[in-house]
Amino acid sequence: MARKAPLLHFVRGLVAGQAAVCMGKHYVTPDGRRGASGDVRALIQAGAVAGDATRCVANTETANWLKRMMIDCDAFLAQHRVTARDAAGREINLKESPLSRLAMGETAFLDRHHVEAGERVRRLVERAQLRQRITMNYTGVVGDGNGPGTASGLSDLASDARRAIADIHHALPADCAGVVLDVCGWLKGLQEVERERGWPRRSAKLVLRIGLDQLAHFYGMGPYAVGRKSTRSKAWLGEGARPQMQL
Repeated sequence: MARKAPLLHFVRGLVAGQAAVCMGKHYVTPDGRRGASGDVRALIQAGAVAGDATRCVANTETANWLKRMMIDCDAFLAQHRVTARDAAGREINLKESPLSRLAMGETAFLDRHHVEAGERVRRLVERAQLRQRITMNYTGVVGDGNGPGTASGLSDLASDARRAIADIHHALPADCAGVVLDVCGWLKGLQEVERERGWPRRSAKLVLRIGLDQLAHFYGMGPYAVGRKSTRSKAWLGEGARPQMQL
């Protein structure tokens, strides 16, 4: 676990949109993350990272590789499944979710509807084909033309996902939306989020819960299933009238 931690930290930087340059025995990101050259080149050869002998960036497989490695590093998570069903009937493995540790135990910090809302964000980011940058364009409309960054260069599925992410930003306060996307979409740890924002310890955890609570409400989710309100039966008879019996 200790040996893999620096590589996981390095790959998280790639998933967040950074590019790393080879400097001797290490690939180094702009914020100082280091990945051993041998390990990074093995990832490139396996297709988990895009790059060559001088530079590397994340590709479409990097986030999935990172998630698998985070699970493999914890034997308990790898050997046990705790599942739930989302609103569409899909099975969610809570142990594989980036929110899993916060949703386990009798006094869990997050409820299952929070996890379901977070899982929706993760799927949206995957479908949107996004790479995180300082100024994100969630609709995919950068300019005219047919390039990969334009609306016409995206699939309908990716364009819809980007619009859905933009809706999250409009529905939630800025800090809440940012933390929800960082943790659920980019698979960042809470301490990493706090370090990047200069926040005190445990503050990101509180902001994440507030954001997921508001997001779940935005999606119409709650801790309990609620049926439709019962309504009075309607009839054509007037108030106080009784039906006539035919003899």
